Amino acid sequence: MAYGLRVWDANGNIRLDTADRECRFVAFYTGAVAAGSAVTVPVSGMSTDGTWGLNELGTENFDVSLSLLSGEFRLTNSSNYQTHPYKVQVFRI
Repeated sequence: MAYGLRVWDANGNIRLDTADRECRFVAFYTGAVAAGSAVTVPVSGMSTDGTWGLNELGTENFDVSLSLLSGEFRLTNSSNYQTHPYKVQVFRI
């Protein structure tokens, strides 16, 4: 007999099963990245195995890109004239 949790809706459909993976919040980082530069932020245990994710909340930061690396993530500011603030959520799936 398997152990775990199953959740059904009112129609008897399984909405959550023992094989489902749920998202877990890990950390929240804020700061600023100068024009034409990059910032590397260490995150303990982070890997590139597909179970980690990043969410940049500053939707106005069109010039900032995120890269998920092993043990860290990198923010790169491609703007040549403006420093951008950032707010990054780190989560695990």
